[in-house]
Amino acid sequence: MEDIRFTFSPSQKISNQFSYNLPKRLGNGVARVDVFSSGLSLFFMDLNPTSPITMVAEQPAGFCGISFNLTGNSRIHASKYWQSYLAASGSSAHYVNSDPFIVKEEIGVARKVKIAIGFDTKTLLDLADEDEEHFLPFLKGLGNQIFATDQEKIEPNMRCALNQIAMCPYRGKIRDLFLEGKMMEVFALKLEQLRVKGKSIPCQPRINKTDIERIHYAAELLARDPVNPPNLTELAGKIGMSRSKFYQNFKIVFGHSPMDYLRSHRLQVARQLLRQGRHNVTAAAFAVGYNNLSNFAKIFTAEFGIPPHKIV
Repeated sequence: MEDIRFTFSPSQKISNQFSYNLPKRLGNGVARVDVFSSGLSLFFMDLNPTSPITMVAEQPAGFCGISFNLTGNSRIHASKYWQSYLAASGSSAHYVNSDPFIVKEEIGVARKVKIAIGFDTKTLLDLADEDEEHFLPFLKGLGNQIFATDQEKIEPNMRCALNQIAMCPYRGKIRDLFLEGKMMEVFALKLEQLRVKGKSIPCQPRINKTDIERIHYAAELLARDPVNPPNLTELAGKIGMSRSKFYQNFKIVFGHSPMDYLRSHRLQVARQLLRQGRHNVTAAAFAVGYNNLSNFAKIFTAEFGIPPHKIV
């Protein structure tokens, strides 16, 4: 998998636009950034690689935004956070960061279409000045260093506006006005989605430092032997928790269930074994506890966007 750094060049046709074309040896596609005087920026990516690639980009300090994955899956890694997450097709997520960091996005051999709307901290505070309630998900993130939250489904009204952004027919000043209007429309729809979600989902209970340490120890135990891992009851007993409390606290700390954590860990190890070149697909699958090769290939492809036999 080749790392590709976005190297944007100024557009000759649009003064506030910068673009990047995927090298022909890797496939085809383009990534563009439009920067507007209002403080908003628009990122559009439509890539169709012929081999797996990793797009590398720098996130500036004091930057917030919303990303929409219209087509294709990819895995996101951020330099400040040890966990990665799957950016699923048809999903969106918001992010907030006060410090600069590096983002890597792994894209398999499938078309990836993505739109992101970004804005700096000043723009966020100006927008939230008289309507703080709607902007709480972002305002809270300023102090908590949120990279990406739980993903939400792209709703039909959002997708309609996003498609209009992708196929904007205008030029010049009218183009800028049209795009900024559609960006604000999508932003408003996303804020409402987050507000409704926040009211419908009860707040998660707090867990103390000791319990957090116990959960991390349980995760270590779970990952030590991917072929014969302990079951939930055994893990809960080892850290002195009830099964239900262990399951609930694990989801709070890691964002997903213990079995999902184990599955992701197994696949990460298998991919590393394949990349090292000392294991074929069968050996890598057996080494992490998968005896059904067709099932292994299916979930591996779903996780990384590429079948295991194409890992190099």
